[in-house]
Amino acid sequence: METVKIRTPQSLLRMLPRLVGHTEAPSLVALPFSRGRSGMPMALDLPDRRSAAPIAHAVRRGARGADAVVLVACLAQPLGAGRLPLADELGHVARRLERAGMRVLEVLALAPDAWGDYSAPAGARGPLAELELLDDPAPGVPEPPPIPAVPEGRGSAAALEVAAWLGELQGGDVAAARDDPIAALELAVSLADRLDDGPGVLGVDPAKAAALAIALVASPAQRDLAIELAIDGRAAAERTLDAIEGDAATEAAANRFLGVGPAPDAERLRDRLRRWTAIAEATPLELRAPLLVIVGFLHFFLGRGRSAGRCAELAMAIDPALTMAPLLRDIVDAKGAPDWVLGTGIEVGARPATEE
Repeated sequence: METVKIRTPQSLLRMLPRLVGHTEAPSLVALPFSRGRSGMPMALDLPDRRSAAPIAHAVRRGARGADAVVLVACLAQPLGAGRLPLADELGHVARRLERAGMRVLEVLALAPDAWGDYSAPAGARGPLAELELLDDPAPGVPEPPPIPAVPEGRGSAAALEVAAWLGELQGGDVAAARDDPIAALELAVSLADRLDDGPGVLGVDPAKAAALAIALVASPAQRDLAIELAIDGRAAAERTLDAIEGDAATEAAANRFLGVGPAPDAERLRDRLRRWTAIAEATPLELRAPLLVIVGFLHFFLGRGRSAGRCAELAMAIDPALTMAPLLRDIVDAKGAPDWVLGTGIEVGARPATEE
């Protein structure tokens, strides 16, 4: 754990990528502090006149134990020369937080062309290049590894290959995969980064493996299995599979989906998220809802509630009958992030999984 002293708004913005990772604009980043130590960053939607109260509530809920917060509005449009955008809306959020006992240390803007400080009467601002000229406040501290965005259909060659295999799968192929679902799911995941490459030297086609996984996770039990493989590994998934086959699904497994229990391996989760995102993006839109649920839960486990909620909403739009999607949405709305994310306090410079 490394302690970094940040004395100016510019220094904080210089450090932001290493504290939060890549954050898509438009969004509002809230960085909580407790007795000078930074907590888990959150990324929320930018406020409008009606959303100040729920956004302030989300910050307080996600920053348990924090006594202060920095707000950074990540904007998609250039700042230009006029008044800083969303000044009134961000002011409403800040005042609600202050009334609730949480000090707002800074309210800043970060745009493609410049940064801004809402505390200055005219909205002080400076070019982004100015931040790069500052001394690095934490030399040697790398940015967190990138985390995939919400899956989007891209019409790639991999998507065409997967669609072709989905049309050609025989009943025997799917039945064999169901006989050993863990092996079938693990094969698809292991080959997900080769979906654009075609069959390998041993004749194993990543697109066919992905198509079989897509067919499997249409089943709620196999979808749960895929999520458990990602969060707790093969041994836990085998125990869950035995329980499913014996009609005795365990309370411990259910609690994991609620974000309860010990922290999972963050590196494995990020790797699984990247691979399942690749499979989801290669899945035809009409079949993508179960994949979005898997990806959404992995975002939630990493503390990325905003992305998890969007996955749930997309899944509900594609398949309104898919009950796991509204459940994911409800979990995100109720908790925001898993216990292992909400219960973590870090010093500036440490690298946790990022809460959105």
